[in-house]
Amino acid sequence: MMQATFSIVIVCKNEESRIGHALESVRGLSDDIVVYDSGSTDGTLALVERAGIVPHRGPWLGYGATRRAATGLARHDWVLCVDADESLSEALRRELSSLTPQPGTAYAVRLRNHLGARYIRWGAWGADRRTRLFHRGTGNWSEAPIHEKVQLAHGTHIVHLQGTIHHRTAASMADYRRKLDAYARLTAEQYHREGKEATFVRRYFSPLYTFFKNYVLKLGLLEGRAGWQISVATAGYTRKKYKWLGELERGA
Repeated sequence: MMQATFSIVIVCKNEESRIGHALESVRGLSDDIVVYDSGSTDGTLALVERAGIVPHRGPWLGYGATRRAATGLARHDWVLCVDADESLSEALRRELSSLTPQPGTAYAVRLRNHLGARYIRWGAWGADRRTRLFHRGTGNWSEAPIHEKVQLAHGTHIVHLQGTIHHRTAASMADYRRKLDAYARLTAEQYHREGKEATFVRRYFSPLYTFFKNYVLKLGLLEGRAGWQISVATAGYTRKKYKWLGELERGA
């Protein structure tokens, strides 16, 4: 496989059980693979080193800022970002190997989100596309501590690649609920800094709408029990973030 003229950037911490899939899926695709580790205490670093990659060690700065720091270590200006719990499909590998990135363009990829070994097609996890390949001169990660996105210069054309990324979203529903609890607290803190208020409508109606949107409008019901559980958990996340935002407001 011909090596592409872009760097690959992976941010990780304690991903021993999952990063091997990510590293194998990008092997031979680029001559510059950056792994930024923010403090692993398991076997993550040993796995990275066995793959022939010298990891970069640095502090956790929040989701957006950490991604920006890692992106800044890349040798090429074109950067492909892959998470430690993701792996490229073979179709995407072939597509990327023959891709010549064009100026003024960024590239989005569809994520196939998994609960354990099961691919979830519908509901909150369906129709998930993310901008993952971009030029540092026209885009980079936002500084947001959570819910970070690639911010692109005005007029940047987004091309949707045909290949996919397999995302091991959560090992189980218990794992997913733990993640959502952590995200809810971080989101509440961000909302508080931004001056967003936990109004009556947000506290009591937003969770109901979140469930309805994911279970009915986005057809989560087609996933059976898993679709119900994910929709309930996501609604619970919405309820908790506004509950905690209200507590921050009262403590201010």
